[in-house]
Amino acid sequence: MSFFFRSTVLLGSALCAAALPAQTPPPPAGPASKADDPVVLENVVVTASPLARTQADLLSSTSVLAGAALLENQQPTLGETLAALPGVSSTYFGPGASRPILRGLGANRVRVLANSTDTLDASNTSPDHALSVEPFLVKRIEVVRGPAALLYGSAAVGGVVNVIDHRLETDLPAGPVAGTLDARATDNGAGYAAGGSLDVALAPDRAAASGFVLHLDGFQREADDLAVPGFSGQPGAPKGELLNTGVDSQGASAGLSYVSRDFNAGLNYNGFDTLYGVPNETGVKIDLRQRRLDGSADYTGDFGVFTGARAKFGHADYEHREIEDGAVGTTFANLGTDVRLELLQGELLGWTGALGFQAARSELSVVGDEAFLPSHTTASGAVFLFEELVRDHVTWQVGARVEHREIEADPFASPGGAAYAARSDDRTTFSGSFGAIYTLNPTYKLAWSLAYTERAPTGQELYADGPHLGTAAYEIGDPGFDDERSLGYELGLRKVTGFVTGSLTGYVNAFDGYLYEQGTGVFVDAANNPTATDAELLRTLFVQRDALFYGAEAEAIWHLHANPGHTLDLTTALDATFATERDGPDLPRIPPLKARLALDWRHQAWHAGADLVAVADQSHTAPGETETGGYTLLGASVGYRLATSLVVYDFFVRAENLTDAEARVHTSFLKDIAPLPGRAFTAGVRATF
Repeated sequence: MSFFFRSTVLLGSALCAAALPAQTPPPPAGPASKADDPVVLENVVVTASPLARTQADLLSSTSVLAGAALLENQQPTLGETLAALPGVSSTYFGPGASRPILRGLGANRVRVLANSTDTLDASNTSPDHALSVEPFLVKRIEVVRGPAALLYGSAAVGGVVNVIDHRLETDLPAGPVAGTLDARATDNGAGYAAGGSLDVALAPDRAAASGFVLHLDGFQREADDLAVPGFSGQPGAPKGELLNTGVDSQGASAGLSYVSRDFNAGLNYNGFDTLYGVPNETGVKIDLRQRRLDGSADYTGDFGVFTGARAKFGHADYEHREIEDGAVGTTFANLGTDVRLELLQGELLGWTGALGFQAARSELSVVGDEAFLPSHTTASGAVFLFEELVRDHVTWQVGARVEHREIEADPFASPGGAAYAARSDDRTTFSGSFGAIYTLNPTYKLAWSLAYTERAPTGQELYADGPHLGTAAYEIGDPGFDDERSLGYELGLRKVTGFVTGSLTGYVNAFDGYLYEQGTGVFVDAANNPTATDAELLRTLFVQRDALFYGAEAEAIWHLHANPGHTLDLTTALDATFATERDGPDLPRIPPLKARLALDWRHQAWHAGADLVAVADQSHTAPGETETGGYTLLGASVGYRLATSLVVYDFFVRAENLTDAEARVHTSFLKDIAPLPGRAFTAGVRATF
């Protein structure tokens, strides 16, 4: 990876230097631009529907993080980058690993995508396993809250997070070359990140808006152990320090795309490496490596009843090694492929929509002393249909998906002493949705939806039987589980114009046979022995219960001042999630009530802001789960845009947790030993040319 990274950066620098004198100057930089910034309900979202729609015209609740807001709020992990958004929390496992949680649902119920294809890693098997997605060089992140299983499979019953970057280009750069260079540094952990991307137009035909685009990018990120307020609770850690939280990551990509007005196609080869510490095992680090090939094709033109087609695929070779005191303990490997095809349908009896196909295959291998589940292959194929009908002031949307999934598990010798022959599981599931968007008047829209989803159990839920040190548990699955079924309702009111814009959403998701891990109260050792002197793992069973998730989200932007070149906006947001077994106790690790207050000021080339995130106590706990105290995080930022004839520079300084408050994330397995970072100051610059 080091050679690939350095070669890409050197080649990019050489091409940049050669092309800059002939380049077309960037557009004038007047006020700090908000063109790509997340204005509630106005962004076009490509993740929630085959038909690109604004946030106001989608059944699902969505958030978009882009532009200056994304630049200034990027964190080392995707989960922490998104954690302040409505309805979003994280699995926080230190600065090396964190997945997003949507409305209390995570892991195998939230689909994390890279340019609309699966990340093809092992992050959904354990919270200490990092995503193979780096937030540093992405251009936008789209979050779809609520059931999105129709388009992306039963693993999206909780929602979708789509990370979109520049690697598969669909437009020619304005000049011979275009790109960005980014650098930032933070005092907490003495961290830094640097990288850039470059697009070079090859043999362009400007009149026809066609040609080839060579894309190169690369980054490097490093940080030492985090500073935290007071004592972390981590055994042996001195006051103010969280041990074994250093991160060393790097990545790069090279790709070639053909673009034109009616057809785009591209290929990109990319790599990602990260070495990070695991806070709950101070002698353990995870060494992750992924090599990936991505491709896409997009055609706009009539053929039969269709008006276009698009295809995407990803193929990845993933491996991470858990290194214990210098020796490799357990190795996870995944050879995965994800392919999707969508045919866009023209008007037929008043309906427009898309017919889609998806196929995926994952060969997950787990080898080592702490292999808590057998190596297994999961293959799936699906067909889905999405249709939309516009009648007067009502837009009707309906869809369905049928998915077939097969798992083939290898013979397995459990550390607990059980021996299993090869096993298999073969299921077909159905998902469907129906809803409407009412335009009440030019100011208000009302959206409601009903979604039914069936999810087949994963290999981990079916076949786990072994010590899982990431969660300090001895996990035991059950091959007799039924499919998990859910019925979701959502009702939202959206205000799209005026002094205040925003949305108010309520939702209910009723599960029949919800699968989750339940502690037995018995502690065992790595061989499932409760009488051992080192019995420190909680024996945990995957169980199936009827469950109910419900909650609400509210977000409003108060446009206090809106003149050309001078704006002042106040954002207020509140979200709450509740989850219980039906007629039973609360479910574990459900996020508490969260509120956010943010002020954003922009005047000419300057912008500044402050935000306050308040998280309440969580007293709604499952049996055996402890309560978590609330906290308040205060942040502030200031930025300046400097335009020259060739380059636009965006400078910023960001302060986080200014009061150095102790903050423990209830949804984290490490809440008792790994609080969020203490006070931190970050300074950065982006050069766009």
